[in-house]
Amino acid sequence: MSPSELDDHWLYQCDGIVVDPSAHLLERDGRAQPVEPKVYTVLLTLLERAGHVVDKDTLLDAAWGHRCVTPGVLSHAISQLRRALGDSALHPRYIATVHTIGYRFIGEVHRRSRRTPAPAEPSPGGRVRWQRGHHLLSNFSFRLATR
Repeated sequence: MSPSELDDHWLYQCDGIVVDPSAHLLERDGRAQPVEPKVYTVLLTLLERAGHVVDKDTLLDAAWGHRCVTPGVLSHAISQLRRALGDSALHPRYIATVHTIGYRFIGEVHRRSRRTPAPAEPSPGGRVRWQRGHHLLSNFSFRLATR
């Protein structure tokens, strides 16, 4: 079983970012961030190895296979990811460049099973957001009793 197949059972969370590999979903602060499929593959490869340097060849092979592509394609993909994540190359919070080698996902990543729903969380205005997979329910107002 490949790492990508294993990741279909997991959600990745980092700050306000949620990545659901099986739904091909990237959310930032509850809003979907569309990215191209190959860019998404680069993100998943970085998340699978969070905290470790992933060399450019590994990222290129993961997303583009054995096709002849230039490293500029990868630079463009990383730029798209940074934009989608609200990140910066100069002051990275999520994707750090390791010059001449590759990239490292530096955010604190939490991996959780898709089968385990996140607990209900109070949000501003007394609303409850229930997170399960990529479904966020925040359209219902509940009065939260505190004792």
